[in-house]
Amino acid sequence: MSDTRLKEVLFNKEENYMLPFYWQHGDHRERIPEQVQRIYDSGCRALCVESRPHPDFCGPDWWADMDIILSESKKRGMKVWILDDKHFPTGRANGLIAEKYPEHRRWTIRSRHVDVIGPIDKASFLLEDLDEGEILEGVYAYPRTGVDEEIAPEPIDLTSNAKNGYVYWDVPAGCYRVFFIVRSQKHAKPDYMDMIRDDACHVLIEAVYEPHYEHYSEYFGNTIAGFFSDEPQFGNLMAGRTPFDFGMYEHRVGDPGMSYPYNDELLSLMSEEMGEDAKPYLGELWYYSDHAPKTRLAYMNAVTRLWRRCFSRQLGDWCRDHGVMYIGHIIEDKNAHGRLTCSAGHYFRALEGQDMSGIDVVLHQVMPGMAHYKHNCYAATGSSDPEFFHYVLAQLAASMSHQYPHMKGRAMCEEFGAYGWAEGSTMMKWMSDFLLVRGINHFVPHAFSPEYPDRDCPPHFGAEGHDPQFDGFTHLMKYTNKASHLLYGGPRVTSCGILYHAEGEWMNRRGDAMLTQVPAKVLLDAHLCYGIVCVDALKNATVENGKITVGDEVYGALVIPYAPILPPELLAVLEKFERDGLPILLCDRRPTDCVGEVVGVDSLPARIKELGLADIKVDGNCPLLRHYHVKRDGADVFMFFNEDNVNTAKATVTLPVKGDFARLRLIEDEAYGDTANNGTVSVELLPGQSEILVFGDASAISGLDKKSVFTEEKILTPTYKIEIADSDDLDKFTEYRTTDKLFSITAPDELPHFSGKVKYTFTLYLDSVSKPMALDLGYVGQTARIWVNGKDAGIRITAPYTYQISELLRSGENIIEVEVANTLVGKTPDKFSLQMVIPPSGLLGPVSLKK
Repeated sequence: MSDTRLKEVLFNKEENYMLPFYWQHGDHRERIPEQVQRIYDSGCRALCVESRPHPDFCGPDWWADMDIILSESKKRGMKVWILDDKHFPTGRANGLIAEKYPEHRRWTIRSRHVDVIGPIDKASFLLEDLDEGEILEGVYAYPRTGVDEEIAPEPIDLTSNAKNGYVYWDVPAGCYRVFFIVRSQKHAKPDYMDMIRDDACHVLIEAVYEPHYEHYSEYFGNTIAGFFSDEPQFGNLMAGRTPFDFGMYEHRVGDPGMSYPYNDELLSLMSEEMGEDAKPYLGELWYYSDHAPKTRLAYMNAVTRLWRRCFSRQLGDWCRDHGVMYIGHIIEDKNAHGRLTCSAGHYFRALEGQDMSGIDVVLHQVMPGMAHYKHNCYAATGSSDPEFFHYVLAQLAASMSHQYPHMKGRAMCEEFGAYGWAEGSTMMKWMSDFLLVRGINHFVPHAFSPEYPDRDCPPHFGAEGHDPQFDGFTHLMKYTNKASHLLYGGPRVTSCGILYHAEGEWMNRRGDAMLTQVPAKVLLDAHLCYGIVCVDALKNATVENGKITVGDEVYGALVIPYAPILPPELLAVLEKFERDGLPILLCDRRPTDCVGEVVGVDSLPARIKELGLADIKVDGNCPLLRHYHVKRDGADVFMFFNEDNVNTAKATVTLPVKGDFARLRLIEDEAYGDTANNGTVSVELLPGQSEILVFGDASAISGLDKKSVFTEEKILTPTYKIEIADSDDLDKFTEYRTTDKLFSITAPDELPHFSGKVKYTFTLYLDSVSKPMALDLGYVGQTARIWVNGKDAGIRITAPYTYQISELLRSGENIIEVEVANTLVGKTPDKFSLQMVIPPSGLLGPVSLKK
């Protein structure tokens, strides 16, 4: 079967990949039809209903609103997703835990300790007064090693010595740390369900999923597409003193003062994995010993596998049994995906029950051009980690979607939220390309709100008719659908796999384990694409002809970030892989008992290329030129994106295919036929510009014209009539100035707080019209639509602001109208925009005619 995606895109027959949040406040029932229409008009053919919060979620008023949403969506052939709790993060079960099932609140264990030097006969230690419901889980003494706060793996069980409010013990000679371990419900998010118990997680189904099915079973599997979990988390909190606290993204096993999710089944699973009673070793969750790697691995395996079974799989199975899908994401920030507290301990296990992998990019986590610089953001720590956000985050989702067959390559990202009104279509396009070129193909734009101004995490698309950027946003949605359609639906081509670092971090001292992002960065900057693969997936992988297959991913080598100690089951798998001929590349140093070739991280790209694993060859100094390659039904599709926001990327690229291809610049509404002789193509992209090359659909490619070549450029210096339309009424233009000089409309001596549209009208005189001819607007802030002699020539939302206008021109006088739109930040400044650079507004030129 030959691939027809190119033809479908050229004839506007692509499928939908956009499902934006549509917020429900319970205050706009009569306006729901127009809200759904606005989402439809934006080019999105689905929406995700989110209580933000709705005061009567899953009550009569909610059902009345949902009746209209579903009816209006069905009329338009739109799909509806439902966010699965009254407010993020998922886990309150719409208040049912607090109201009906307090026994299903989360349990944790906490500890305090006393250090003592013996010998002391008949010593006693005071037991604390426990709060109601708290249980003394055990009392254990560990010898101290004398190295920092390390303990020796020789626990002494003192639990039976607890009597009359004391623990009695004849302390032997030496220094000991005595742990008092308490089971408690005090040290986790209150009134959230326990994520490691089946019955507790079923409360969410009872509270939200089943009531929706009872009301709307006829919509399930057609209009209703599925449910969305938003940032579920363990929610365990600090419970005691700690010498350090690096913030919620850093909370992990091994942290003193931390409480840890806990129940009897977890302890049983730990004991089974360890081959011994785990309870005496619980103190190693807080302080290190030579035995701690074994205990910590067993604990984290138990807690994350219970999450997978009790939460993710249970919800996913329920959805699939009812004809719908289950999607969502956890908090991934700064590698929190492999840790506790605000996240779920293991990215892959946390999402395994879903039908799409998922992430989010919000709160300035990613900023254009900042791949090599830490920068400010509105997330919890106030600064971003570009090594993680640029080189790992999207790759986690893309990798999982291909490694787990039931996900069918579907990788989702919630995007745009909480960047502020200063985020316009230009930046949104950069963000969309950033995600597309890393393998994301389903998008949840954040968000449509029926309220304006809504201070909750702007921007909000459309803004009740006040959004100057809505035309640009609509153009972006249609572009992203087309690009996703071309890039989705087949295996991607990568050079190697990189081991997911979670187990290495769990087992070793803080800071001793290398993060996945370290090798990822050097590889991607060398134009070598990779997948991120976890131990679970490797156990089911096969090696043939020196390459490993994981799902539909094929890797020519496996890169292991350094950690002193790695799981025994991984070491066994790696030994087998090496015997089967797979190159195992160990970053910088050899982990204990690990096979493979030690390669310095900085030397990884050269070694990968020596092994003949580079998919493409790039001749040109452009490290921020990114690419993506997918193979599907005889077609090869490549995306190139210049992430640099200053420098043009200019390179000669050698591809693994040759012959005729289509060169698509979809955001510019341009498609050309081209030929790659010997597989070599030229790539020249302005900052933020992207293109897609399609090989394989011969019939569609043969119908495309060759790209026009311009040999002349004339700078135009007309007189401009400038009119402005404020965001309060975007259709009402009033005259502002007539001038032959272009300037920023929001300059200090102009209209610094202006938000709206600016119209520039000028006359272009031509002795004759030749083909091709194009109008280049130069610098624009931010989107521009032009009319030539009254006919719409299209919209541009990012450079180049160039329009092919030969067919619209005539000899003599031509009337050109340029309508430029900026953002709402001037009219509606917000706290999120404080983190952003605000570009100039209007047409700044130089304007030129090319022919």
